[in-house]
Amino acid sequence: MKKTDIRWPGLIAFMVIITFAGCKKESTPAVALNETIDATKSTPASTGGGFSNGQYGTVTGTARIFLTGNKYQLALENFSTSNGPDLKVYISKEKNPVHFVNLGSLKATSGNQIYDIPAEANPKDYSYALIYCQQYSHLFGYSQLTF
Repeated sequence: MKKTDIRWPGLIAFMVIITFAGCKKESTPAVALNETIDATKSTPASTGGGFSNGQYGTVTGTARIFLTGNKYQLALENFSTSNGPDLKVYISKEKNPVHFVNLGSLKATSGNQIYDIPAEANPKDYSYALIYCQQYSHLFGYSQLTF
């Protein structure tokens, strides 16, 4: 057997360990937020959808879209998720994001949170709010948005 043949099993084992170790890293703050929509200046644009778990996380709470002045905002209410690396908030046309808008990094693993939707995105074109690990392409949870 050649010397180089012995290295492959070790290299493969190392790559597997690095991949799984990276999935356990928690990078989202665990403090609860309490951001709220000003009810006197906003109108609901969608009905609240409860979160369902994805393959890689546990997510609870609801997601709703509000129109505040000229801008749309996504509100995560009574929200909680398991932690993970590089968690993002998306609005998406499908549960597994292909056509989506990245609203930014998840602010915290629990609490009420508000995310601005860019003006060029029409929220009515998107059916889901997602909590998604962008680094590893893992769906933590989704909520259906109904207009």
